[in-house]
Formats: sequence, structure tokens, C-alpha cells
Amino acid sequence: MTKQDSDPGEQTSSSTETLWEFVPLADHRLPPTPTVSAAQNRWGSLKRLFGGRNTKAPAKAEDDLQGLPQARLDALVRPLDWYTGADALQRAFEQSADQSLVRVLVGPPHGGHADLLRSWASRQGALQIEEPSFEDILSGGNAWLSRWRSGARPWVLPRLENCWLRHPAGLGLARALMEQALIGDLGRGVIGCDSWAWSYLGHVAPLPVAGVLTLQAFDSGRLAKLFRSLTLAGPERPVLFCNARTGKRILSVPADDDGDAGLELQNLAAHARGNPGIARALWRARLRAEPESGEESADEDAPDEGNPAEEIVWVSSLRDEPELPDGLQDDIALVLHALLLHGGLPTPILGNLLPLARFRLQAIVPQLCASDIIERDESGFWRVTVSGYAPARAFLHERGFLVDAL
Repeated sequence: MTKQDSDPGEQTSSSTETLWEFVPLADHRLPPTPTVSAAQNRWGSLKRLFGGRNTKAPAKAEDDLQGLPQARLDALVRPLDWYTGADALQRAFEQSADQSLVRVLVGPPHGGHADLLRSWASRQGALQIEEPSFEDILSGGNAWLSRWRSGARPWVLPRLENCWLRHPAGLGLARALMEQALIGDLGRGVIGCDSWAWSYLGHVAPLPVAGVLTLQAFDSGRLAKLFRSLTLAGPERPVLFCNARTGKRILSVPADDDGDAGLELQNLAAHARGNPGIARALWRARLRAEPESGEESADEDAPDEGNPAEEIVWVSSLRDEPELPDGLQDDIALVLHALLLHGGLPTPILGNLLPLARFRLQAIVPQLCASDIIERDESGFWRVTVSGYAPARAFLHERGFLVDAL
């Protein structure tokens, strides 16, 4: 079946155009981890081990800071501008020397590759392809493929990760899709794919070696530009984002200088692996308002809270990552790997893909949910959370599981 996305309105911004850089998958580069941050982490571990204390009082007592009203939070951190990203993707296609009939956009979990491609389809008038049902995937036939041949019209398949299952009967459809796409039988189109599924499918299905792009990782400077572009602020009332512990300025909107983005955003970029979707979610979760009875900070570098022309938004500390539950480590790894390879799964399908007894799965899923490693969305799919992604990826990598390249 097919559908065409309606364009809710253009959201173009010249300040965000340079943020969206699409590069060949092999040219993707992670942001560097600040050396100072690594040293601080080691020193923090030693202090915890030997009972050391931080004697300097924080600029704000973080436990006393208040959550922002939803409307204000929505104005301070708006959704990512997929329409500007879609325009940048089209320019990347036009400027590329590769003119393959079928292009591929690979993106990491929570990176928004499917949303971006839906926006691109809307801008270009391309046909959007609905993913097959689980029944279509497991049936062993190609009826789904025959239903959406679009002729001369360009098409977009946003989520290749939803077109296969790691099951003896779950790879035939994806293999047929890629075979027909590579020989030109499907015409001109664009395929989006989660980076975990792409890594796995490279071992079991024919995949193109050219025309595969990904969004370049966001370093601290690009994160600063991104967060400014997402913040509604006027010159008559600038917004200052300040570290709640030190009182120091992290970001000003509008920008008042061209200085370095600072260690705070460098750490965030490294922690999020340059993923703008994850970085935005973590940034948004840390924003706080002043306590009603807030005291003046003794830090001489703290912002002037008495200036009515400035709005101060406090940025709380990056919380500790969720911890994986103890016990059943091998089984937990199998569950997490299956969810990441498929971009999320409902419980019945997850159970059919894993060599686990039903009672084991029924014990593991609630534990992972309670630990904030996974969550269930409104459609009933279990997915790895934004905050749980980094520990889940590290856990699987340490245990020798196949991980993504991003």
C-alpha cells in the first residue's frame, strides 16, 4: 500500500542549513571525547572510592530547581527542523557524483532518519511506501513488493528495518527488495535504514556499496548552533543557559560572541555520539527554572540574575546513565540486540525471534523497563530509550555482539 505525507508547512531557517551535512557512510566521524572529561571521570571515581568531597557549593541546589512549564519547554527546545534537513539531503543528492537509481540514508536509533525522509518525500512529491506487515514478511511471498511499484514516480521507503525479521522465514522479502532495487526494477527511490539493521543486513542480503549516505555527527559547535536554532528568543529578551552547578554560561540565545561552545557541549556531543536526536532529548531533560526562593550565587562568573532583560535557564547535571539489571546477562543481551536490530518489536514477535522460554522473556522485559533501558510506545512496540541507548550499546559491544557503525 502507498501513502503520501502532507506537508504541515515549511520551517526553513538559514541558521540551520549548514548543520545538515550528509556524507558517505564511511566518512562518518564521531565527536572527540574531551581529554579533560576523561580525566575528571577518573578523578571522580577515585574520590568516590576514597571518600573525597567537593567542598565548593553549587551555584544552585539542583534538588530545589523547578521543572519548566510544558509550553515554555516546548519554546526553548522545539522539534528538529526536518524540512531544512530534507532540503540539505536533496542538495547532497544533486551534488553527488554517484547517480544510482536507488539511494540509501542510514541513521542511528533516535536520529530521525525516517522523519527526515518523510519530509523529503513531501518536499519532492515522492511516493511514500508503507512497510510490510509481519504477516507479509513471514509469508515467503513477494505480494507486498508487487503492490507498490511506482513506475516513473520516485518513491521513498523510510524504514528498511521494518521489512525483515531475524527468523528463518524473515529475510526473503528484504533480499528480494534489495535485489530488485539494485538491478533497477523498482525505478528511482530512496531507502532509509537504521544503522543496526544495516550492519546486520550487510551479512545476509545484497546491499549497495555506492549511494549510501548518513548525517555527519554533530560536534559541540554544531550542537550550539542547533540548540540556538531550536530556541525561541528575541533580542529584547535573550535566553542564557547556565550550568546549575558552576553558574557558568553554557549558551546564549541569540549568540553574543563567536567563542568556543565549551566543555559542557563537548561532553554532550561525545556522550550522544553526535546524534542530534539524542543530544536534543538529553538537553531538554536537563533544563530547569530557578527555585522560587533562589539565593544569589557567590560565583563571580555567574550570570546577573537581576537583569530583567535576560531569562536564565538552568542546566542540571547530566544524570547517571540507567544501569542494566543484574542477572540473566546473556538473555538480556539477546533481548536488547533484537530490539536494536529491528528498531523495536512488540512482545509476541520478540518472543518468536528469541531462543528464550516465555517465562524468561516475561521476567526480563519488565526489569529493563523499570531500569529505563526500554519503553513501550503507544503502538505496543518495545524500544531502547534515549537514556538507555548508550549503556545498552556499550553492554552489547563488550559482550562481542554485532553493533552498528555509527
